[in-house]
Amino acid sequence: MTKKYPLYIGILFIVALLQEFGFSHLTLFDVSPDIITIFIAVISVTVGQKSGTSLGFMAGLLSGILSGNMGLNMLARTVEGFIAGFFNIPAGSHATATQKTKRIYLAIVTAGFCANSVLAAGYNPLAISPVYRIFVLGVIESVLTLILAVIVTRLFLRQSLAD
Repeated sequence: MTKKYPLYIGILFIVALLQEFGFSHLTLFDVSPDIITIFIAVISVTVGQKSGTSLGFMAGLLSGILSGNMGLNMLARTVEGFIAGFFNIPAGSHATATQKTKRIYLAIVTAGFCANSVLAAGYNPLAISPVYRIFVLGVIESVLTLILAVIVTRLFLRQSLAD
């Protein structure tokens, strides 16, 4: 795992830049899909909860630096990596590609919703009701992120999930 950590950090840097300068402009109801959530969930499910939590912290640091809200992003992304780690598939398991894919999708939706709840509770510039922000905006962002995750897994992760 430690040999691949610099690779994960490099990919995380690219993903954070893509999120901040690309995917954040694809909005629906003022909500955009979150590619960082997909990356953190895939690492947490395939590598483990500790690695996912650590990368979540680093993702929060990077996205916080890029967006200007460092502390809350670090907390939300760390929670995201920790929650997604509960869906970890051990390396020697006999899970099929379909089972792995379902676990990744479930981790993305669950972890993304929890991270959005943390962000909604801590950051509310328009004084919108936290219940509205958590349930409505959190659900919309989770669905958008899930749609993006389906596209990403179909295009890029099909072979690696089959192994």
